Amino acid sequence: MLKLNGMAVLAAAIGAGVLASAAMAKDAAPDLNGIYFTAHPPKTLALIDGPVPLTEVGRKTMAANATLLAATKAQPRGVHMEACTPAGPMRILQQPYPLRVVQKGNTIVLIWEQNHIFERVYLDQPPPADVDESYMGFSVGHWEGATLVIDTRNFNAKTFLDDNGLPHTADMKIQRRLRKVQNGKALEISVKVVDPTMYARPWTVRTVLPARADVDLEEYVCGQNTLETRYTRAEQ
Repeated sequence: MLKLNGMAVLAAAIGAGVLASAAMAKDAAPDLNGIYFTAHPPKTLALIDGPVPLTEVGRKTMAANATLLAATKAQPRGVHMEACTPAGPMRILQQPYPLRVVQKGNTIVLIWEQNHIFERVYLDQPPPADVDESYMGFSVGHWEGATLVIDTRNFNAKTFLDDNGLPHTADMKIQRRLRKVQNGKALEISVKVVDPTMYARPWTVRTVLPARADVDLEEYVCGQNTLETRYTRAEQ
């Protein structure tokens, strides 16, 4: 039998303690489960690092998008979304519909009432090489302390980033950071956008959604260019 001296035993104990603490920290991820909702989201994105840095291509594309927005009579009023087309992970933050976060172990799903969209966040793994482009992109995530960091890419170019027609290309990448704020009574979501074709540098927006245990996701009706839920009915 191998005999360990006192220092070796102490070192082994410390090493074991460090490993155990690391395992506990990984297992003790913050609980983001719940529904988050504001009936009156801001009409403009809340920028935290200066004005949107559009390139010349970005300015021309946004001007073309603004013409489309002005011409439509579809709901929401004056805001063009092709019937039943997903809004994308940026623009959806401006819509008055709840978000449910479902978290169980390494499984995290963001479920948006609007269009019944769900996003699976694949924790601690790289994206596969053959992911198809989509409206909401493909998301991988990891924890940084109390913050869930979500990196999303593989977008198509069929959505706007906001209700004013901010453009993006299929090469866009975004990073969302989700964390509880206000003593756990709200969810902060910050989004960093990287798209060198449309924007001269990365830029970031921030929104805060109150936790709402008193509401649940309900049926979302979308068709014939008409969007209807309890929220849009209440405003008519």
